Amino acid sequence: MIRYVWITAMLAILCIVLYIPSAAPPERFLEVLRAEHAMNEHVWGAATAQRILSRMLDMQQAGKQLSDPPAPTIQVPPSGAIDAAMVHQVSQMSARLFGNPYFRSIDSLFVLVTYRLSALVELLPLLLIFCLVVAVDGLVVRLVRAREFIPHSAEMFGGSVAGGIALGSAVVVAWFLPLQMHPMFVTLCLLLMLFVLSRALANYHVIR
Repeated sequence: MIRYVWITAMLAILCIVLYIPSAAPPERFLEVLRAEHAMNEHVWGAATAQRILSRMLDMQQAGKQLSDPPAPTIQVPPSGAIDAAMVHQVSQMSARLFGNPYFRSIDSLFVLVTYRLSALVELLPLLLIFCLVVAVDGLVVRLVRAREFIPHSAEMFGGSVAGGIALGSAVVVAWFLPLQMHPMFVTLCLLLMLFVLSRALANYHVIR
């Protein structure tokens, strides 16, 4: 079951990444980004929202946009009018290919995803502390059950792992959707995912 949930989640993410840019114009992703930035300013404060935006811009500068046509790997000087015309046609075709609305939508989509990842960085201290707490709790519950000779539940382990994968995949899928998300949505989903995985840890049993 865990394998099927993982495969389904990966296929859903792949389909969304390929389909959404063809269904939404580039302006739609930028509108969502502006709306989420305004909401982050309201929820987390102007200073935190500015850090998120600055981090997103730094990540964008480190990358390269898909809508930019690639530079030619080999520079061949044209030896005649036919070669010059061919080079001109090839450059125009490359510009039309990489400058079409689909590739520009992909660029805008990854700008939105980068902004959401930058917002996730602000949550890392909270997530790490909560992960440590629930991991210790899961280990303690597992040890207590072992001392009391209470059998571990394989069904609870499988369901908890599948639920954790589903919650994590829901967050990743939501990142690629051009829909406005409340900042607390990602926070609560990730906290719930960590708690569910801690229940899996509490019911994990090594078969020897």
